[in-house]
Amino acid sequence: MSKQRAATATMVLLAALAVAVAGRPAHAAVITTGHTGSAAPALAHAGGRLYVAWTGSSGTAAAKEVVVGWSTTNGQTITKISTVERTPQGEGPALVADPDNPAGVVLAWADGRGAGTLTATVYDGTAFGCRTAFTGLTTRHSPALAADSSGKLYLAWTDTTDHLNVARLSTAACPTTHTLGLSARTVLPQTAAYGPALVFDTTSAKLGMLIAWVAPDAAHTLTVASWVGSTTLVRLSTVNTAGAYPTSAPALSAAPSDLYLAFRAADNHKHLGFSEGCVPTCFAPVDTGTAVSSAIGADAQGATYAWFNPAGNLVVESRFAS
Repeated sequence: MSKQRAATATMVLLAALAVAVAGRPAHAAVITTGHTGSAAPALAHAGGRLYVAWTGSSGTAAAKEVVVGWSTTNGQTITKISTVERTPQGEGPALVADPDNPAGVVLAWADGRGAGTLTATVYDGTAFGCRTAFTGLTTRHSPALAADSSGKLYLAWTDTTDHLNVARLSTAACPTTHTLGLSARTVLPQTAAYGPALVFDTTSAKLGMLIAWVAPDAAHTLTVASWVGSTTLVRLSTVNTAGAYPTSAPALSAAPSDLYLAFRAADNHKHLGFSEGCVPTCFAPVDTGTAVSSAIGADAQGATYAWFNPAGNLVVESRFAS
């Protein structure tokens, strides 16, 4: 990308960010915390809290602690919730607001003590419950969670052959059997080098459930597509990263007026792009200049991003901070 094109893309991105926050406080708060860890932190807003989950520093490389916390101060103070869960170093958990409980969240991860068994649980605002290990389903990478407009939950992951998988995750049996359900699993022909990203498009483009992934090829091809419940993805769009290819899983979010894509690039900087209102998508990522040592995490609404800086500290960026 030429310097002129890069400058133009940056100006357009900044303008889009300004439009996205119209009617809301315009400045962002970037908080560098004392918490340390690896992989993309997971974010979700529920019950007036910002929930943050990440792979911590204690434990072995194969089984690092899964840390979950919440904040009412945009990450300035994070109250940790005790967990005994473990996940591999460099692979983070996934979070989404629980559609069945406005105060709760759903958490998923690859169990570091169970050969990467896909595992999920709910937090109702006061306690964890309904922990379920999906026996026979394992992954080497971070999973992804998203809820659609009807309140249905979906879980995406890569299997042992690195193929993308998507399935319906249900909390319906939680009150009676204290377990979660996984059904309608779809194994896609596409393979990924890292875990996928998943978000439901709430913008006017109405592209449905979107999935993004980085291919295991030399170019680290980044693709975004709509998953419509079958093994055939539609509206596939290859993202032009202009040589700054991703080196970890991407993050997807649906802001009020546009879709956003973030990733750590080969220059170890946070790159951020928006879809420019295109259908299916034509993301134009630009280098934000922010140095990172992990993948980027984002909430579903694009209000908050998080990552680990080169010193290994958790950084939380709230775009709509008051």
